[in-house]
Amino acid sequence: MTQVTVAPVGSLWAGLGEGPVWDDAAGLLRWIDIRLCRLYATDLATGETIFRDLPGSPGCAALTDDGAILLAIGQGLLVMSATGDLRPVAALPPGMPGRFNDGKPDAAGRFWVGTATAEGHFDCALWCHDSGAGFSQRLPGISMSNGIGWSPDRRRMYYVDSVTQRLDAFAHDPETGAISDRRAICSLPGDQLPDGLCVDAEGGIWLAVWGGACVLHLSPEGRELGRVTLPTPLVTSCAFGGPAYRTLFITTASEDEDDPYAGRLFAADVGVAGMAPDRVRLP
Repeated sequence: MTQVTVAPVGSLWAGLGEGPVWDDAAGLLRWIDIRLCRLYATDLATGETIFRDLPGSPGCAALTDDGAILLAIGQGLLVMSATGDLRPVAALPPGMPGRFNDGKPDAAGRFWVGTATAEGHFDCALWCHDSGAGFSQRLPGISMSNGIGWSPDRRRMYYVDSVTQRLDAFAHDPETGAISDRRAICSLPGDQLPDGLCVDAEGGIWLAVWGGACVLHLSPEGRELGRVTLPTPLVTSCAFGGPAYRTLFITTASEDEDDPYAGRLFAADVGVAGMAPDRVRLP
């Protein structure tokens, strides 16, 4: 990869920016602020970002098949209409530990979302919600469920439990959603933690590194192909969007008031296109 130019988008500083997803119908980048309990919408043409306050701390957001926005807040899934009205659609069984963190829909419209706790115990899980069957636990023994994505043919799933400092790969059955054959394909050094991720149209993986001031570009086998360097260390997630999905959007977090780039949204042309985000199928 040649040297990539990264530029801030607009002037907004998030507390803990996360979960970017490109809404092609609206021409907006949707993303969240976990710390300030907000849903953002950024217009690329103007750089302007508007926001809606949410009733709790969101873990992630996704688009639905009918044009609404699905939000994972606490242990519940809520749908936000175009007017901003919220309605609950599902919740975890009572007594489950943790709060929802990162998540995404698969190509069949199932919504995969994991839980996390501040204590770092391995008592959380990766869950899958199917509109016809509700929640099912797909992976127990998780500490901080984070980035998730699929290969272009949907037969491989990539997944991050941040505390393990690994990126794992699974065999994935796109028809049933079954996963198997978990294996680590990339490990990070020191205090660096893998966070959110996305997959491009050629199968490359883009992994945000909390504490590493970068997004790693990895092969499907986990070999580093390059990296996008950011001017702030706490890089949280990334997603392709914009015209033809040629722009990589990168979110960051703010924990240093003297860092002028902490919490900013960034954009980069990395020389490859992404894929349109999958949408959640709702009844």
